[in-house]
Amino acid sequence: MIVRNIVLRPDKFIWLTVMGLLCYFNRVELRDEWRLENRQAFANIWSDMVYGVALFLLMYFNQSKVAMIKFTGYKLLNNISDSGKAFLIILVSDILLGYHSEAGWHSLVEIILDHYGLETDQAAVTFFVCLVPVALDVFIKFWVYKYLPRLSPSVGNILDEIRRH
Repeated sequence: MIVRNIVLRPDKFIWLTVMGLLCYFNRVELRDEWRLENRQAFANIWSDMVYGVALFLLMYFNQSKVAMIKFTGYKLLNNISDSGKAFLIILVSDILLGYHSEAGWHSLVEIILDHYGLETDQAAVTFFVCLVPVALDVFIKFWVYKYLPRLSPSVGNILDEIRRH
């Protein structure tokens, strides 16, 4: 058998044919996987949009129930002692912004990007993780030391004592 002016034995021709078919099927399989990933990302975008619209409509048309939930939340927070409030503020800020949370931020950003079918660029993820937690930390500290003493002076005093140590 002659292929491109090269004489091949029948066994080599069969081998090349089989390899060509395997490459073709591999390309088809990769194409199908890529299409499936795109469909899943598109479905995730649409389902999240539908969820957001449904949540907005439920909250808009059931404002009395939303007000009841807000009232319950305020009541729960007001029944916590001042040291408990300070503990919750420190706990939440350390979970979100502590020195150990960098891996969590990396994972969160990668999961969100993967959910929407976007590729993760490690430089962009690192840049995001370097900026966003620091900005959140600044906003929380600003709120804690500027506005919290007006809302609850004793919680502000507790946090000031903790800051001194």
